[in-house]
Amino acid sequence: MDTKREALKLQKELIPKLVEFGTEIDEGFRRFRELRLITDDLSFQGALINVEHAFFMVVQSLNILREQLRLLEVASKKKEIE
Repeated sequence: MDTKREALKLQKELIPKLVEFGTEIDEGFRRFRELRLITDDLSFQGALINVEHAFFMVVQSLNILREQLRLLEVASKKKEIE
């Protein structure tokens, strides 16, 4: 099995899915943020801030994953992986 070719194939399949999922996550974040901005209940605002923070952490993780997938492609071109 050519692991390099398989890894690159999988990488090419995942990148568009990550971008699409990131867009959906961003939309969810935006909607929760809007709710936080219009609510008057301070304790509920705190709960919504926690949800926003969780969205932020997911997006950061997706960005890290995308970057590592790009580095995988670079490594394969440099023959650093087999």
